[in-house]
Amino acid sequence: MFSVLIIYHFFHPDDVVSARQMSELAAGLAARGWDVTTLTSNRVIRDPSYKIAEAEEQWRGVRICRVARPAFRQAGNAGRLLNSFWLQAKWLRFILRRPAWDAVILGTDPQFGYLMLPFIKLFKHRSKLFCWAFDIYPEAIIAGRMGVFSALARALRPMAGFCYRFLDGMADIGPCMRRLLDAYGHHAARATIVPWALAEPAAPLMPDPAARHELFGDARLAILYSGTIGWAHEFRGFIELARELRRRSAPVHFCFAGRGNRYGELRAMISSDDSNISFAGFADENQLSRRLGAGDIHMISLREGWAGVVLPSKFFGSLAAGRPLLYTGTADSAIKMWIDQHQVGYVVDSGNVDQVADELCRLAGNPDLLAAKQQAAFDCYKNNFSKTMMLNAWDKFLTQAGGFPGGDRG
Repeated sequence: MFSVLIIYHFFHPDDVVSARQMSELAAGLAARGWDVTTLTSNRVIRDPSYKIAEAEEQWRGVRICRVARPAFRQAGNAGRLLNSFWLQAKWLRFILRRPAWDAVILGTDPQFGYLMLPFIKLFKHRSKLFCWAFDIYPEAIIAGRMGVFSALARALRPMAGFCYRFLDGMADIGPCMRRLLDAYGHHAARATIVPWALAEPAAPLMPDPAARHELFGDARLAILYSGTIGWAHEFRGFIELARELRRRSAPVHFCFAGRGNRYGELRAMISSDDSNISFAGFADENQLSRRLGAGDIHMISLREGWAGVVLPSKFFGSLAAGRPLLYTGTADSAIKMWIDQHQVGYVVDSGNVDQVADELCRLAGNPDLLAAKQQAAFDCYKNNFSKTMMLNAWDKFLTQAGGFPGGDRG
């Protein structure tokens, strides 16, 4: 049985999306015969004052080891950096005191965690080192145009390249991210392994009539944005399209349901004349399937300059729910590429608003066509992006890039 250490800032029982992804990765590898340990913190992301009492515990075949950190807030760059450097020091101390693992998987939270890689390789030289890049630093700080922090981030780029050269395997979550990572000149094996949907229904979600009416009234076509409304997102294309559909008196309604740094900015862009645009709050997880099922089509966006830096995970959740996508934003994103490749939605920009409006009007008047497109989105997820497929991909990647005989586990 080969051993693997997974290092990530937040882990079970935290319910933030990335923590759940890493938790499912750990449990999935344990189910596939790996001896899995996770190294994390004793904090949860939503409430930095809350501390998880257990320093070590077993969960679904995974040994969870937590180190204590202060309650620095994750909301600002200063707090995130203090958390990062504190945890890296504590984690390295933990690693140096334990026998080497066969493989180590490092996530990308906390930011700049790759600074540990040279030290892990120095003291645990037989361990094969892997990274799963959900986002990329310093690129995320640079894309966010954060003043002095962006300047400091640019200065760290050579250090990132140096640290990546100690990797044996680099897992990205899309071709745009791979291009950015390849520019560092690392020589690690490469794989694209995307973050799967947290909920995988057995069929396209059926709308709850009450939830649909609450969000969309009597509209025949319901277009939903659900989730974070943050720095990496763009909305002008959606608003322009909604106004064109209102001009046509089309029975199409847009609802933005979420929270985030740009939520207030988005609301300020909407006038009293925008009668086919509404807002709703963030949905708790126990209400999420009901919310996602209320929309016929889901909106997703990525701001210029963010392609390859982050990839909105709602792309996969929407497909898993059986919902085609309406995308606006940078033209060089993996999301646009996958929408075009798999024919699972529409891309709207300033040059094609009329054409996309025509398509949405056609869907509003043809329930059978809408159902076919929803089924195609569901099938696309099942055949290309499911959790089972991604966990199998991780198992194969670790085995091949790490040089581990596949039959020796378990």
